[in-house]
Amino acid sequence: MIDIHCHILPGLDDGPSTMDKAVAMALAAVSSGTTRIVATPHFKNGVFEVSPEMVKASVAVFTGVLEENKIALEVLPGAEIRISPDTCSHLDQGELLPLGASRYYLFELPDIFIKDGIITVLRQLRQREVIPVIAHPERNRTIQRHPEMIPEFIFENALLQITGKSMTGENGKHSFKIARDMVKEGLAHFVASDGHSIRRRPPCLDDVVKVVEKIGGRKAVRAIFEENPAKIVADGQV
Repeated sequence: MIDIHCHILPGLDDGPSTMDKAVAMALAAVSSGTTRIVATPHFKNGVFEVSPEMVKASVAVFTGVLEENKIALEVLPGAEIRISPDTCSHLDQGELLPLGASRYYLFELPDIFIKDGIITVLRQLRQREVIPVIAHPERNRTIQRHPEMIPEFIFENALLQITGKSMTGENGKHSFKIARDMVKEGLAHFVASDGHSIRRRPPCLDDVVKVVEKIGGRKAVRAIFEENPAKIVADGQV
C-alpha cells in the first residue's frame, strides 16, 4: 500500500517529536502493509513554519536512518497545505510542495469556509495544471453540514482523500457516515492514515482495508490503496 498523507517526519509539526518516534511509526506502517509514505507536514496553517527545503532535508536524513535500520519503507516529500485565497500566490513563488515529484498537491480545507471561495481557488489551480487532492473532507465541519458539496468539488477536478480512522468510526459518527457513503458512491479516490504517532492516529491501514473491501469490494481496495496512490507517485492520471 501507499499512504499519501502521513505526518511522519520528526520535529517539523505535530507529528513525532523525535527520530526514535518516527522510526517506531515507520515500523508500524511496514507491519500493516505500507511500502511507501508521502510525508506531509502542515504548510501555511498559521501554526507551523515549514519550508520545502526543510521537508526535503528531513526526508533525506530519515531515509538514511531507515536504511541503517533495514526498514523497507520509501518516504517521499510532500505537504498538507491549508487552502486559502493566497494559495496560488504561494504556489507561484515556489513555497509549496507537491506529493512526491508530481502535479498533485494535498490541500486541507478550513473548518468553516464559503464554497464559492474554495471553488475559485480550485479553478485557479486547474489553470496552473495542478491537481488538488482534498484531505479528509469527511472530517470537515462545513462539509459535515453540507455533504452535497462533495460531488461539486470532484466536478472541479479535485480528488478526495479519506482518513482511515473515519472508515472505522473512530473519528465520530458524522465522519463515519460520510466516509462510508463516499466509498459506496465511488467518490473516494484515496484512503490515507493521516498518521501522527503510534498512539494518536497511527500510520496503519490494514484494518481499514477490510472495511473498504466490505463496502466496495476488491476493486475499490485496489484503486484506493494501490492504483490511485501509485499514479500520484508516478505523476500519472488518476
